[in-house]
Amino acid sequence: MVKKPSLAAALRQSSEPQTETGSTRKKSANTNEETKAASGTPSNRIGKKSITGWFDADVLKQLKMIGLETDKSIQQMVGEALNDFFAKHGKSQIAR
Repeated sequence: MVKKPSLAAALRQSSEPQTETGSTRKKSANTNEETKAASGTPSNRIGKKSITGWFDADVLKQLKMIGLETDKSIQQMVGEALNDFFAKHGKSQIAR
């Protein structure tokens, strides 16, 4: 009886790096930003980092309500809060 190749072996083989041709080498010389953009990262997120936290559900609910009242996104409101915090501590208001 002939044994079929394993799925794990097939996956390992397909994930091995391919040899580069001249045109592929030119593509791999892209800058880091171009690589991120090509990978599906939206251009407005390139060079930025996510800041997260865990809060009670009521905090999110209240943020959403204020956002509806002021026509602002949660990201805009958090940026505003961070700028107020930076100003309180004598730092530049750099959150956008």
